[in-house]
Amino acid sequence: MPRWSRDSSRHEPLESTGVAQRISAGPSSLLALLLLSACTSGPSGAPASASSPGVIELPATSDVAPAALTEGWVDFLEGLAQARRAIEDPSFFPPAPNDRNLAEGYRYLLGHLARIIEAETQRHPDFPYFQRSVTMMAKWTIENPDAMYLSATIAADGTYRVLGRALDTREWRTSERGRGGPRAPRVVIFQTTTAVVGQTGSLAEMTECRSQTLDSIDQFQIELDDQGRFEILVAAQRPSDYDGHFLTTRRELPCPSPSGTTTRRMREATQLNVREIFSDWNDEVPLELEIVRLDMRGAPRPPRTSAEMGLHLGQIGRRLANQIAFWNLLHEFGLEVKGDRNQDGRLALPLNDLNPPAPPFIAGGTAGAGQLYSAGSFELEADDALVVRVEAPVEPHYVGFQLGNLWGEGPDQANYVSSQTGTQNPVSSDGARWYVISASDPGTPGWIDTTGLPKLTMSMRFIYRENLPQEEMPTIETFAAKIANVREILPVDTPTITPEERRNQVYARQRHIQRRWRQY
Repeated sequence: MPRWSRDSSRHEPLESTGVAQRISAGPSSLLALLLLSACTSGPSGAPASASSPGVIELPATSDVAPAALTEGWVDFLEGLAQARRAIEDPSFFPPAPNDRNLAEGYRYLLGHLARIIEAETQRHPDFPYFQRSVTMMAKWTIENPDAMYLSATIAADGTYRVLGRALDTREWRTSERGRGGPRAPRVVIFQTTTAVVGQTGSLAEMTECRSQTLDSIDQFQIELDDQGRFEILVAAQRPSDYDGHFLTTRRELPCPSPSGTTTRRMREATQLNVREIFSDWNDEVPLELEIVRLDMRGAPRPPRTSAEMGLHLGQIGRRLANQIAFWNLLHEFGLEVKGDRNQDGRLALPLNDLNPPAPPFIAGGTAGAGQLYSAGSFELEADDALVVRVEAPVEPHYVGFQLGNLWGEGPDQANYVSSQTGTQNPVSSDGARWYVISASDPGTPGWIDTTGLPKLTMSMRFIYRENLPQEEMPTIETFAAKIANVREILPVDTPTITPEERRNQVYARQRHIQRRWRQY
């Protein structure tokens, strides 16, 4: 069986343990039973052997499949079983096992699985394409619901060309809002990065600088031709005869240690990540993008071998289990959503409050180059509200307010008003943005729907054209109230949002999400 530490601060990553001779069909391996049922039945659905009904025989060899596939399949099932344990077993620090958390936890597991299957079996540095690394099915990393996340696998020694096309980009140059008509996403960020966060299953990777950004370019820097087209070259070294947009895949980067020392080492990119962030969900349109490795244009991709597929299967199982374990640990010990785990007298995510805006906690990592973050958590009864006032002396180019469940997923942003952008929630008469977090509709602008969850994390993201001095940073205040009394806190001229207007808001969100993910 997989080997996991029971230390309170970390689990060791899942390791391959060879070929299991049998898998018991008890509660902990029900998923394995379901997956193997087709393999243990004849054409008519009758059992293929007279084995004990409580045990599935899984021999180390097969009359059909090569050993590499059998071993990979068993490793995959072990990882799947371990991932399920991380959803239910308290020693893995999952959310409380109520009906909603468990239902979402199992879907969360399947979302990771779908994403990892594609990443492992389809992506290749010689034949790159942009995978939608976060989708409505596969939510993770406490993602920004305003964003479309794309990722392509690359090799540091390859040379890649990205071609893109954007609609109206005047807001990239001016930061004005409300132009109307089809136009580019409010924010576009390209990053070369070293690794996918969470792959090890251990929080130790947070201090080992495993996931770092080597280079980035954003909408403020991208130059386009008169057709809205642009090009980015991605390679280890800029060609001497090329003066266009360039991202490096190899760079020496610093890595600070918990002891205060800093080491430098050469790092190489394995991914090109893209964020397209939408503020006006009515009119902003995704980019057109393509990527190619220049020395592989037109080359056929070799067929898969059984040895290659066996390795993929084992890696899928390990990464599935490790991802769920990692994000559980991060919520428990890194974010302290259940209490003061390091006994320092404070919570990393304050309860019913937000931290002051600051650069992301993953220093130099993949959490969004150039962004400021503010984060906290809340716990509310059905009739409670948390009112948040945000005053920004300098209007951000982009600002968004988001929630996250205790698995690290944003709640459904298509069918609920569970997030707000700067366009969706403009500045009020007192010069601040106001948000009302509650389970039922207070009939005000800036409502953040909890979707019925009593405890969630909350975050704000800010992007500015220039670095701000401390005195011009946004300030955040929070106020506890009953839903019925929130207007006693809000500006007196706060308008009323009718139920019909709220339905229209949700309908606009549903249409945008279909367009964003091209769910035709």
